[in-house]
Parts: sequence; structure tokens; C-alpha cells
Amino acid sequence: MYQRMPFSNDELDFTYPLPANSKERPACYIYIHNGKVVTYPANPSDSPIILHENVEYGQDKKIIQYVGELDEKLCYAVGLESHEELPEGLQLVLLRDLIGQVDERMLALAGRAVQLVEFELTSKFCGRCGSVMQNLEDRGKKCSKCGFFVYPRISPAIIVLVMKEDEVLLARSSHFRPDMYSILAGFVEPGETLEHAVKREVMEEVGLKIKNIRYFASQPWPFPNSLMIGFIADYSDGEICVDGKEIIDAGWFKRDKLPLFPTKTSISGHLIDWFINMAEN
Repeated sequence: MYQRMPFSNDELDFTYPLPANSKERPACYIYIHNGKVVTYPANPSDSPIILHENVEYGQDKKIIQYVGELDEKLCYAVGLESHEELPEGLQLVLLRDLIGQVDERMLALAGRAVQLVEFELTSKFCGRCGSVMQNLEDRGKKCSKCGFFVYPRISPAIIVLVMKEDEVLLARSSHFRPDMYSILAGFVEPGETLEHAVKREVMEEVGLKIKNIRYFASQPWPFPNSLMIGFIADYSDGEICVDGKEIIDAGWFKRDKLPLFPTKTSISGHLIDWFINMAEN
């Protein structure tokens, strides 16, 4: 079932490499400074603007990465050095703080830009032998000495909504605020299928067996580089048992008695909202 998520947008063209006529095409720029997005105006009552029509800041010290195409403009990420001073009227904004402040297209561009600049910063030298890395045409890099390849890092993680008749399984992590609950999630291990990861995470975190695993939707989550893959599953067997460390509480909740849960900023909120609305359809 298709769901449009924050940090993703079908109107963006992420085709790589650059078009052949790129030098003649209109362009725009997203500035990234220490992992934050440069916006204007600085007035907090106005919606921040993240696209700039020039590349004049930090001319001598910058990283430029092609991000994608939007409204027939080629969009570039410009990574400024940490000590660069910004002109008056601009401000630095955390990527997370742009959620709800800019439209979906801008949020998707900003999330991609932050990740590409971070990849460039952390892949200058080979992780095997320390030699200089060389850029490839397909966004990757190759070591100039030992031939080791790297590509922008994506960390797949599953997230699953488990149902038992008219109830949903919600849990509270140790790092949540006291009244916040959500569904279960975890990173995929090497050699696992996504379905195996779903079963393992549920068993590890709450001691339950599940069945009828089906795909829901996915969401890029650039904090720092996750891809969240959402699933729905049905309860099969077992009693809830939490470890008291990573998960400190879990339980079954009916639609009309849900605790505080994440907003639709994240895929977890979309999954829980789907569960709530399922009774109406």
C-alpha cells in the first residue's frame, strides 16, 4: 500500500549523473554547514527558504554535490567549512526542525543534500588503507591504491505494527518521554531478509511470535542515513516480556485507548494512523 512519507517526493528527479547540458541549465543550491541547513530569512515567523539562486558563499572552501532536478532546475548541495561565516539574514537550522516548516519537496531535497555532503566529508580517504579516494561516475568512490569501493551509506531498518484482533502492540523505549509509546523497530542484520528481521526484532524486544507479515511503505530517514521499511503483522503466540533496558514497557492497546504516539512526521505515525482508520473502512 502506497503512502507518501516526509523526506520523500515523487516529483523529484534523482537521476545521476548530471544531464549532458547541465552547464546551460538553471540551477539552485542548498547550503549545508556542519550538518545543518542554511535558510533565509532568519525571522522565525516566516517559513524558511532553503534554496538559494547563487553559489557565492564560501567560494574557496566548499563541497558541491548534485542532488537532483526540481521544476526544471538542477539542485546542488554545497557543503561549507565549519568556520565559514554566513551573511546577515541567514541562519542554520537542524534538518529535523525543518519538518512541518517547509513543503515535502524541499524537505526531501534537504534530507538528500545533508546525506550527500556527509558522505563526501567521510569518504575522502580509504577505510582499508588510508589512501585518497577517487570519484566515480555513479556516485561511488574508489581507492586510488587498493581499489576499495564505497557508496553513500544507507542503513536499512524495519518497523512493524503488530495487531491482535482489535488491539495494537505499542512499546515504550528507554529514551522516550514518559508518556510516549510507539511500534517496534530495529536495524537489519547482515544476511537477514527483511521478514526475518521483523520476526527477530519482535521476539528480541517483547518475546512474541508473529505471522502474516506484509509490506506497508518505506521512508528515507536521514538521521543520519536510515531507510525505514514498514510492515504490518499479526500476533501468533507468546506473552509480552520486555528486557527493561531497551524496551521498558509494552502492551496491547485498543483504538479508543491509545497512549501518546508519534506524529505522521515518521512512518510509525502513519502505521498507527492506518490502524486507527482501519475500523472505519
